[in-house]
Amino acid sequence: MTIGLSPYLTPAMLLENNYGVDWSSFPKPGASPAAQISAQLAICAEVTSEMDSLSLTLRANIDTETEQGPDFIITTRANGWARFRLANWPVLQVLSAQVSPSSATPPNWTPIPLDSLMSDHAGITLSGTIVPSGASPGPSAVLIGPGYVNWANGRNGYLVQVSTITGFPVCGIDQTALAGTTILHVDDITGWWNGVNGATGTLYDPPYREQVNICCSTPDSADGAVSGPGTIELTQGLQFSHVPRVGVPGQADQRILLSTFPATLIQAGFYLATYYGLIRGATGAVMGSARGQAAPSSMKSANDWHDRAVEILSRFARVL
Repeated sequence: MTIGLSPYLTPAMLLENNYGVDWSSFPKPGASPAAQISAQLAICAEVTSEMDSLSLTLRANIDTETEQGPDFIITTRANGWARFRLANWPVLQVLSAQVSPSSATPPNWTPIPLDSLMSDHAGITLSGTIVPSGASPGPSAVLIGPGYVNWANGRNGYLVQVSTITGFPVCGIDQTALAGTTILHVDDITGWWNGVNGATGTLYDPPYREQVNICCSTPDSADGAVSGPGTIELTQGLQFSHVPRVGVPGQADQRILLSTFPATLIQAGFYLATYYGLIRGATGAVMGSARGQAAPSSMKSANDWHDRAVEILSRFARVL
């Protein structure tokens, strides 16, 4: 079993989408294949960190938020329902919620039953998936049934805590998966299955890219966890075989990325990788001119790639 979470890009993806950077010259011309892989993985890790810093955490994670209401963040409706606007989105699954009078210290929590909770679907999802498309913000709030949050205690008279799974499911396949199989072992099952519906993701294994639909997930641990390593089940068998480079002597592990990121987020990752590659001295290839662009050769050109990424990521920024 591998340790840790997969980055949002992989070395194989960088080599397939090199926007003006000759990754074979990185970290320096003549570097060994193992050194090249290690340096490329470092770039992928930097890209992941930068994407999260610009938009808050993009990958699906368990998120707990606590706010007082009713007020701006938690509002009420005439029918008795309350709406808790979350900082993180899209909401894939509501795990739990509880409420307490805000005057109680420590809080005197009363659990809110799951059948009194639901996500507020503010956008359009891809067909057959719980994850929104790139054109939609997706669910960004939790609705709370009547009787739990109202104006009986005045403004901010209640303290409400909600736990959800939010973000875009991302994981790495860390065990060989042959064509036709419907079971994948991954490093993180978070968000792929919410108990009712599953997500649709893309396997980035150049040149064997394919889309898969998830219908179930099972944690490796026996405690019923909804995150961490485990297996996910597909609605139909794989079209191609996928062999991650894990446990290869003398070489860093390379998992195969399975991601629900909209294509624009993946594009932002490539732009950031190009930026980091250029400022770290990678050889500027002639790929840019081959695509009808001037090959990048200056710090200004490198910053242009970063600016393009920031423009994309600003659309996915979380609400603080």
